Amino acid sequence: MIKNLLFGALIFSGFCLSAQTSQTFTATYDFAATTSVTGTTDPTPTPMVTGLTTGSFVAVGTPSANPNATGRFSFVGWPTGATTTVDTYSTMTGAINTGEYYEVVLTPQAGFTLGLNSITFTSQRSGTGIRSYAVRTSADGFVMNLPASVPTNTNLSVVGSNEFFWNFDAITSAQNGNMITLFGATTTSSVSFRFYGWNSEGSGGTFSIDNVVFDGTMTSLSTGVKAFTTAAFNVYPNPNNGLFTIQSPVFPATVNVFDVNGKQVASHTISSKENMVDLSKMSNGVYQLNISAGTDSFNHKIVISK
Repeated sequence: MIKNLLFGALIFSGFCLSAQTSQTFTATYDFAATTSVTGTTDPTPTPMVTGLTTGSFVAVGTPSANPNATGRFSFVGWPTGATTTVDTYSTMTGAINTGEYYEVVLTPQAGFTLGLNSITFTSQRSGTGIRSYAVRTSADGFVMNLPASVPTNTNLSVVGSNEFFWNFDAITSAQNGNMITLFGATTTSSVSFRFYGWNSEGSGGTFSIDNVVFDGTMTSLSTGVKAFTTAAFNVYPNPNNGLFTIQSPVFPATVNVFDVNGKQVASHTISSKENMVDLSKMSNGVYQLNISAGTDSFNHKIVISK
């Protein structure tokens, strides 16, 4: 039943097209650039996947403006409901707060279908941190917890309606083995994933995620679609101050620019082999370029630093 509901929610296009080219991928968010002063948006460059715009993780609704750890996405202030030293799930009294979560957006580019098989991630808590957590998606309006499992880790379990549960209060080290199964569900539209935590033992308790891995397939929708090769292009300088050059073997072509949240913020036309692009009015940060000509497409990350 869950599998059927998930397919119905994620197949936005109404049917799944057979394609000429498909490529499997694993997109890993390792939060390597996250520090205690980097704010609520992870500044780490997002994974590069042909045909997919990968947004950055953001923390929404957390009472703190910065992470409380380095190298993972960790914030305080999650709903309480657990008691120190008590490990029985039935004694937990807290509830999910749908206004507080970590979120990431994945956007298939024109001509591509995103198929998702699974999400795996590492979780961690402080001594008074969360005991319960779950993952939901925009495909059903963030109503249902996605199918959860813990194949190999006895420190974690799945309870209730696909809730992850931290079994032992005494353990605060990072725990692997959290898995969300998506059954190859497909979409040609943007899809968001939110990670919720609750049943903390105190208001200062933390909920951390790390090494979030999306496993899936990108499939071209048009006959003969092929990806540009990285060697065919030169984008320089990088990092830059918003002014940079694209050397392209193919023109005319279109350059669409996306910010870390997957929102398109600019568009530019390539009309010759060497082209100057002016993004000097953009804020500092990481941006993804999608360069397309006909049915060909190529992605490239740039960093604007003024």
